[in-house]
Amino acid sequence: MELLEMYFWMIIIICGVLNMPIIILTEDLKDKNRYKKYLKISFIIGLIGIVMLLTDWNYLCGYQCLVYTFSPFITLLICKAVMIVSKKITKKEGFQIYSKRQIIGSSKIELSDGIYQENIGDLKYESYYSWYTSFISATPVILLFLLLIIIKENTC
Repeated sequence: MELLEMYFWMIIIICGVLNMPIIILTEDLKDKNRYKKYLKISFIIGLIGIVMLLTDWNYLCGYQCLVYTFSPFITLLICKAVMIVSKKITKKEGFQIYSKRQIIGSSKIELSDGIYQENIGDLKYESYYSWYTSFISATPVILLFLLLIIIKENTC
């Protein structure tokens, strides 16, 4: 493996890993200014994929490197869309929850906070919040995998 190929895979892995904090910390996306800032940063990261494609620095099939480098941008858009759609459908603000294991066999459910924004939800809607959490976590992953599969089937 040559040095350029190693740099390529490092960029692809970093872009893939950037999706996890976006999905986990969606509370920060509720602030419009912070969302726009994240969107700009992730779009700039995605432009790296365009440069890679134009310079023929691509060790993947077809346009898959674009999907990987734009994956933080796509994840932001999908998470924001899930937040807007769930709020319009249910007329309630969605909040993510997580389970904190304290004693073997029992778990405590808590609301997940963002880096800059504290969660202000109420745990009396726990079933809605668990649905919201699973939907906002799974949707970007599923859609990105489907996009990769479609690209592989049509361009390779």
